[in-house]
Amino acid sequence: MATCPNCGNKPGEGAIFCDRCGARLPQAEAAVAPAAAAPSAGGSVICAACGAGNVPGEAFCEFCGAPLAAPVPEAAAPAPEPTPAPEPAPAPAALGPVCPACGAAVVAGEAFCADCGASLAQAPLPPEPVPEAEAAPVPEPEAAPVPEPEAALAPEPVAEPAPAPEPAPVPSPEPVPEPPPALEPALPAAPETPACIMCGAELEPGDKYCSDCGALQPAAKPVAPAAPEPKPGLLPAPALEAEPVAAPLPVRGPRLVVAASGAEIPLPAKEEILIGREDPVSGIFPDVDLTPHGGDEGGVSRRHARIVVEGGVYYLVDQNSTNFTYVNKQRLAPETRQPLKDGDEIRCGRITLLFLLGG
Repeated sequence: MATCPNCGNKPGEGAIFCDRCGARLPQAEAAVAPAAAAPSAGGSVICAACGAGNVPGEAFCEFCGAPLAAPVPEAAAPAPEPTPAPEPAPAPAALGPVCPACGAAVVAGEAFCADCGASLAQAPLPPEPVPEAEAAPVPEPEAAPVPEPEAALAPEPVAEPAPAPEPAPVPSPEPVPEPPPALEPALPAAPETPACIMCGAELEPGDKYCSDCGALQPAAKPVAPAAPEPKPGLLPAPALEAEPVAAPLPVRGPRLVVAASGAEIPLPAKEEILIGREDPVSGIFPDVDLTPHGGDEGGVSRRHARIVVEGGVYYLVDQNSTNFTYVNKQRLAPETRQPLKDGDEIRCGRITLLFLLGG
């Protein structure tokens, strides 16, 4: 068996060209005549160049090396048309009565069909039309005589009711004489009444505006007492000026003053006052909230320190804070009381406060 030097394929015996790549085989002898390589029956591919039969699926002819065309699929046979069903032969006419619905024979006189149950009652035939010439004229109904209205009877006169007797006149009550007006006591003669400078209306003493025209009235000038005449040889004493009285300052209780801004935080009247940062998530709301004064950036803990009041003395206690608590630059040990004096400097983290008792 010859081997293709181009692709290494082993074609069948007697092949001149490779059936895979179409190269000519060197060991092949003379080409086989097309008549000797007649196609065999059974669906082989016929070469268009030499007419030799090849195995289906090969790309080149084994005898001449010509490319083989792809087999053309056979056309599908047309589907047979459906044969129409034969129409049923009409049933022979029954000798007796039949059901109008299904055509089954029924017994005369039955009301319903024994096969389908349809009613066997026949509808009455419509009346035959009568020709117009033979149709008898329908007499028009005579109008019933309208009875004449009887003469209206004159109404009998109705006796008028007797007039009701007039009520007796009620005597009007005699007028009650009014009591004589009480005599007002004689008042002493009033002093001269002031009058309006615009309309002349009388005014009450002390009125600044007229009640009739609204004009502003001149205020009465108070009569200054006559100054005593100085005695000869004595100098008048100088008038003493009244010194202004300063308004009392409001009393201010214990408080903390933020050194950076000067904001004052009054201390509530409690025995224990918590200093720290507000945290709604954990439910911590200290009495002295340093969050608005830079407590978050200044390293203030949520529970930083507390002030304890006992016997009027204020003590500062560190609550084991992260950035410590200082009094006058001295660090406090956790949970240790440090008494506070007026003007002490407190530092919570990096926030500096001044403790003031009052004034």
